[in-house]
Amino acid sequence: MSVVLIGLGSRGDVQPLAVLGGELVRRGVPARVVALAEYAELAGRYGAAVEPVDAELAPALAMARRYRWVAGTLTGQGWLLRHWVRAVSEPFADAILRAVRPGDAVVGGVLAAEAAVAVAQAVRGRAATMLFTGQLPTSQPESHCFSRWFTPWATVNRWATAASWRAATGLGAPLAGIIREKLGSGEPRRGAATAPGRHPIIVAASPTLVPPPRRLPPLARQTGYLAAPAEELPADLAAYLAGGAEPVFVGVGSFTPTTGAEGLALLRDVAVRSGRRLVTMAPTAADVGELDDGLFAVGDVSFEALFPRMAGLVHHGGAGSSQTGLRSGRPSVAVPFGVDQPYHAARLAALGVGPEPVPFPRLDAPRLTRLIGDLVDGPAAPGFAARARDVGELVRAEDGVGDTVRAMRDLGLLPG
Repeated sequence: MSVVLIGLGSRGDVQPLAVLGGELVRRGVPARVVALAEYAELAGRYGAAVEPVDAELAPALAMARRYRWVAGTLTGQGWLLRHWVRAVSEPFADAILRAVRPGDAVVGGVLAAEAAVAVAQAVRGRAATMLFTGQLPTSQPESHCFSRWFTPWATVNRWATAASWRAATGLGAPLAGIIREKLGSGEPRRGAATAPGRHPIIVAASPTLVPPPRRLPPLARQTGYLAAPAEELPADLAAYLAGGAEPVFVGVGSFTPTTGAEGLALLRDVAVRSGRRLVTMAPTAADVGELDDGLFAVGDVSFEALFPRMAGLVHHGGAGSSQTGLRSGRPSVAVPFGVDQPYHAARLAALGVGPEPVPFPRLDAPRLTRLIGDLVDGPAAPGFAARARDVGELVRAEDGVGDTVRAMRDLGLLPG
């Protein structure tokens, strides 16, 4: 029995599964990660085998940039995600079927939940869903990524979050459909394959950032963040960091290519206005390096090593960035695009590690300059820094990787 981990999505979907896969291999359990070819090196970095998918994330980002008014709504974000899943379903299905062997455990994120069930049933294995934020049906607002739309009525909230769960897992229906077609199996009743309670669900999110619901389905476990080990920083970046006061990190994860030269121009302006050196993510490989005296653009670097070297963090509120930021012990604030990012942004503010978030579409140079000032230089900055240190100690004490492996064994997803 081996474990196949389906990383359908961006880096934030692939890296935690790759970390888990590497840990499984170290414990003697064969593991393979299915991921976009552009993430093949990342997927195999920690020791798991890789099944690359001949498809790209770029078309999804290009559509989000082209249809910004659509990408600015939750319904539009869902439509864009489903459109991308449909476009990559054929090569993803082929890669998954190449990777899976009889009796395997198949683990997918929320977009690949139904596909994991379809494959596992065909090979007489076990399927599980891996979540990186609060998505399980609940009446507790602090435990769900769409808490900003909760009502005062618990029954309504539980019904709405159950509908949200069906919608989220349904985004991956095109991939599951192609897999069933290739396997010659029939279509299940809509929503039945991924209903909570039918298969194991692991919430691999820090309980500090995502408080667990009081009532979990019988086969659900919340473990913790699948943190990657820190890796050495490139020499030129290390030299830049040592060359003056601690910089502030400003980055938007996998959305970086959508900001392009316009985003770099804005950050040059902000570096001058704030008087702070900045580190950001390079929109293209050609942009990597020191662009100005006060701006350095990084490529594929270890945030686990970089974030503790920052005076503060401004990021998009992705699950990985938010949890790595908390682990760093540095003050942080989010500038969210959508989906689960506003939830993480609000949770960071609620934890007291930074000021209130500012939605990304409202950012301009003056607002971003003020946000950086509030985070690291303003009257509340010492409180943010002290609280970030305390929360960092708490989060670093969590054993997300070890607890996840133990949960998988308890749920019958690992041999022995």
